[in-house]
Amino acid sequence: MTAKWQKFRVRAPDDFGPAMREALGREVTEFIRKRSEGGRDKNGKKFVKYTKEYTQSLDFKNAGKSKNKVDLTLSGDMLIALDTISHRRGSILLGYENGSEENAKADGNVRGTYGQPTPNSSKARDFMGIKDKELDKLIDKVRENF
Repeated sequence: MTAKWQKFRVRAPDDFGPAMREALGREVTEFIRKRSEGGRDKNGKKFVKYTKEYTQSLDFKNAGKSKNKVDLTLSGDMLIALDTISHRRGSILLGYENGSEENAKADGNVRGTYGQPTPNSSKARDFMGIKDKELDKLIDKVRENF
């Protein structure tokens, strides 16, 4: 099964030049990493629990993970790979390199596919996005630093 390209756009103020848009992209990706590591999705809701099969897997045990703390960080590679893809006046495109292993992992989480052909919303952990009020705070932070 081919993974869907996982990407999303955030608005950037029209007066933000390239350097400010790049800084905002870094702030947004770091915010998403920290929120995900705290077990929350793009809407601030707790991630659905891990499946019994996953918690009993060798990968899970070798990573020293807790079945009660869902944080999308088996190796950490998927969240680290989240990055700014491109930007232009008024918007920033964030996501993963299309076709990459990290994109496939993100797709499994966002759509709840985990290698299966059909998405399962009851297993989905959609971390790809940010609320407007959170974005506004990051915009203010970038303005303060420039």
